[in-house]
Amino acid sequence: MLVNRRRYLVYRLAWTVVGAWGALTAIFLAYALTPDPGQYTLSGGSEAYRAARNYDEPLLDRYLSWVESLVTLDLGSTVRGEPIAGVLADASTVTLLYLVPAVVLAVAIGVGVGTYVAMNPESRLLRAVKGASYLGFAVPTFVAAEALFIFAEEGLRWYNFSYEPEMAVFTGRNLGALVLPGLVLTVNLLAVQLRYAQSESVEILQADFVRTLRATGADTTDFARHVLKNAASSLLSLFFSELVGVMFVVVVVVEVIFGIPGFGTLLYEGIENRDAGVLLATTIFPILLVLLGNLLQDVAYAYIDPRVEAER
Repeated sequence: MLVNRRRYLVYRLAWTVVGAWGALTAIFLAYALTPDPGQYTLSGGSEAYRAARNYDEPLLDRYLSWVESLVTLDLGSTVRGEPIAGVLADASTVTLLYLVPAVVLAVAIGVGVGTYVAMNPESRLLRAVKGASYLGFAVPTFVAAEALFIFAEEGLRWYNFSYEPEMAVFTGRNLGALVLPGLVLTVNLLAVQLRYAQSESVEILQADFVRTLRATGADTTDFARHVLKNAASSLLSLFFSELVGVMFVVVVVVEVIFGIPGFGTLLYEGIENRDAGVLLATTIFPILLVLLGNLLQDVAYAYIDPRVEAER
């Protein structure tokens, strides 16, 4: 069994590397083969514009140079001459300050409450969970963010909740400015976690082993532990798939609306400025995170669900 597990890990690791290379190559080609109107609308500065974006080099040379920089972890510089590694580190720090608490809260509350209402279908909390999940699915992120922004400014008279890039990140002003983006992100993730945890738990509660637990007189804690253990693989898969949408869509929308100079804003500016270095750097980490998450998910399956090991 140990040999099979090692072989499986090597197999999944190899596919993770191939998948990362394929995804990043597709992003590079999509960027490189898409016409850039900016190079034709500039007068006098078109040559500098092309040189800053390496348009004056053959496509193959640009690709090989990018692969080399990726392997050597040399992210290069932005079109403004700033080191991408430093810019990315600063932006990621800002985003993680509200992203991590939002993810932790959404997963903890969503899985806990979703499992509880599944085990207690007559609870009044069930209606609230369904209503919250439907509302979270129905309201687009940009609408929720814009409504919260207007409510804070007009309704609560909060005029100083905007982020100040000139100030340090760990100041009261800037940390307070991250509360509203974190709230929007928490609600967005919580709706998915609530709905999926509740439906997954309901399905598991109909399994044969649940009837066995009831017949043996197991208490509520044992029920919850077994339900969560059996639902863990599906919830883990959902978590990583949702994280992709969060990094590429929700974070961008929230940060642009609230003026947060984080990862999403950096990605948006990279697309807007046709900055290949920034664009590729900001897409590398979410893709690698998802692929690594899928790898960890497959490895965890063997420990969470013994049937996976038996099937292999």
